[in-house]
Amino acid sequence: MAGRSVIVTGAGGGIGRAVALRFARSHDKLILTDESAAKGDALRIEIEEAGGTASFIEADLHKKLDVHNILAEALDVYGEVNVLAHCASHFYAAPFLETTNEDFDRVLDRNLRAAFLLNRAVAKQIIRQAGAVTDGGVDTARSGAIVNVVSTEAVTASADHALFAASQGGILQMTRAVAMTLSPYGARANAVGVAAIKEELEETEIVTSQEKKDAIAATPLARRGEPEEAAGAVHFLAAGEASFITGQTLFVDGGRLASHVGPKKEH
Repeated sequence: MAGRSVIVTGAGGGIGRAVALRFARSHDKLILTDESAAKGDALRIEIEEAGGTASFIEADLHKKLDVHNILAEALDVYGEVNVLAHCASHFYAAPFLETTNEDFDRVLDRNLRAAFLLNRAVAKQIIRQAGAVTDGGVDTARSGAIVNVVSTEAVTASADHALFAASQGGILQMTRAVAMTLSPYGARANAVGVAAIKEELEETEIVTSQEKKDAIAATPLARRGEPEEAAGAVHFLAAGEASFITGQTLFVDGGRLASHVGPKKEH
């Protein structure tokens, strides 16, 4: 499945950057998107200087026109769209009772609405490229895949992260629906759930050395994960090796979801 046309969102840093570099090593053709033109274009140059193929487009993913422009760029440059690796996310933390209607609109817009617009646009394009199922569309679209990166807060709860968790849970459920939409054509949709990854969402709240020690203590593997480790999961779910996997979530969290932290013992 090498040489596919791959859209990578949030390519300016963290997991998105690592995902883009991983696909580039597979000789895929990249459409990079990010809100930061400087970071996105720097990555494009890095990939091209290493012999890869990439194009960059600055975009606000919750805006329908910007999503349209991303698809148009991919079709204009590469003639097709095969994979969406949606890695962009907007983190927000505040006590639930202090959140406002405006907070709700902003967080859901930048997370759930953005994922909806991207997933819908790419799914439509994959199906359009496949043509009728009875005319061999399943074989045509089998290289098509959508992978949405979410936080483990899609399935956990925190009083201070209510809006963020709601948006992540919405993306997770939507991914399953997208999987069912694409399945008649042989294309797939899955999610990668992340936690304890360096340079990602937790960095906004983990600043001091003690906070970093506490984060490691809460992770069974006793370390922070590297963005490249999450990128490997994204690449796998988009690859031929995962051709019979759809509607699933692969968690890359150092074991956090599997662990149970009981009450502290008194000494």
